[in-house]
Amino acid sequence: MISSGKLSKDELKRLILVAGGKERAELVIKRAEVVNVLTEEIYTADIAVCGDRIAGIGHYSGLRELDAKGFYAIPGLIDAHTHIEMSLLTLSEFSRLVVPRGNTCVVADPHEIANVLGKNGIIYLLEEARIVPLRFYCLIPSCVPSSQLETSGAEIKTEEIEELMRLEGVIGLAEFMNYPAVIKAEDWTIEKIIKARIVDGHCPKILGKDLNAYISAGIFSDHESSEIYEAKEKLRLGMRIMIREGSAGRNLKALKGLAGHRYTMLVTDGDRSVKDLFLEGYLDSVFRKAVAEGIDEIKVLQMVTLNPAEYFGIKAGFISPGRFADIVLLKDLRNFVVEKVFIGGKEPEFRSYRYPDHVKNTIRAKKLREEDLWIKSGKKRIIEVLDGEIITGEIVEFVEGIDIERDILKAVVVERHHNTGRVGKAYVKGFGLKKGAIAQSIAHDAHNIVAIGSSDTEICMAVNRVIEIQGGIVVYDGKFTELPLRVAGLISDERAEDVFENLKMLEEKIKNLGCKLRSPIITLSFLALPVIPKLKLTDLGLIDVERFEVLDLS
Repeated sequence: MISSGKLSKDELKRLILVAGGKERAELVIKRAEVVNVLTEEIYTADIAVCGDRIAGIGHYSGLRELDAKGFYAIPGLIDAHTHIEMSLLTLSEFSRLVVPRGNTCVVADPHEIANVLGKNGIIYLLEEARIVPLRFYCLIPSCVPSSQLETSGAEIKTEEIEELMRLEGVIGLAEFMNYPAVIKAEDWTIEKIIKARIVDGHCPKILGKDLNAYISAGIFSDHESSEIYEAKEKLRLGMRIMIREGSAGRNLKALKGLAGHRYTMLVTDGDRSVKDLFLEGYLDSVFRKAVAEGIDEIKVLQMVTLNPAEYFGIKAGFISPGRFADIVLLKDLRNFVVEKVFIGGKEPEFRSYRYPDHVKNTIRAKKLREEDLWIKSGKKRIIEVLDGEIITGEIVEFVEGIDIERDILKAVVVERHHNTGRVGKAYVKGFGLKKGAIAQSIAHDAHNIVAIGSSDTEICMAVNRVIEIQGGIVVYDGKFTELPLRVAGLISDERAEDVFENLKMLEEKIKNLGCKLRSPIITLSFLALPVIPKLKLTDLGLIDVERFEVLDLS
């Protein structure tokens, strides 16, 4: 659902008359326990709905009345920072899973599909958003590619940002990942920043004067803090702190000391696999985790309703007159047990969207040969994977090749957009594979093909199969187990249930190969992201993110 939030003269007149009790509401939710996220109270009242807005709170009669006695009425949940593509689902299928769980609004950064299809990918997503009940707001990707340290399939230039900013549903500029360019005040960054009212941030480990410089550019949020001292310094300087709690990136436990502050929010960063969506939920699951950490439930609600609504200027997030009638009725507040969901005063209806065929043919890569993966013996920098984190460490050890006993495996990134034949390769520690290989066309943010394996032969087999099926996730251990992702090599065009079953098979296979990571597929996808410290791998080679340069392996 995309809405400008504007009312016509007649709509506004009717809203006022219903609010004043002079006309009957279209819907009245009677005798609900209204959770007020502003005053932090709970009280019994009727909620009158007119069109897609809340008309009033108090005592009302309506053309339709719903008895909500004994149920809590809360604002629908808002994910303030997400990437829908990371669910592996179309927006239509994603909505079908998350809306019934009380998730009514997302602020999405579509830089995954933009890195493959450019501005057309954003336009397709906005088209799909018009037919789904989920309230959808879009931030235009600021850094496509995220840096010059990888090869992307497309580029979003300043003039394209200006064009996209005029589209309905677009509210700002997405996370500015190239923080060194901002701090250096490079012209291209300034030209992009001044085009937007809201600019989201992305500045891991940036502190002191560099942080002051970054914020002074007009960037007022960040979701990359993983330690309390870092988040607190950003908060002191006026940044909105988005606490990420996803499948791989889990920062709630470390940052819960700041939870409940009006400048804090809980977000998924798109880091919720379709498996987690089925088994745990979406932002509702994050709510439950925060409550389990000892945070007051109304404070948690503020972080996923009022706080993001106020930051982005969205007319939702609070049950009050004039705001969108995005209302969730709960049987149990602390455990977030949903009874009924209204978006814009209506119960949601779900439709499907068909992407054009040409977006299902985006893998243009040369097949891999074993000689492409050779690395000379010697003392090497090794990427250290940390379970539950998307940051990585650095180890230096003598390596003569893949060493399963020491958990030293080989990782590769194959350029897949322009058929250049470029292959980045390095060693990685922390996956724990005893045999086999994993390859996938999900590799943030440029989405080249990333793979890891216990032998060069198996890596080649897995990568080449990804090329053959035009994108997806492939596990090879003598035979193939795979999940095709036909839309831009990122998204399945199948029903969510089928994607879930395929993903379960893949994860079970990976576990049987010896991997002990909680979210190996998501972790692998972030191995190629050259804007998250410390070592990452792209098609250009091993990247030192803190120095923003390509390194020699030795």
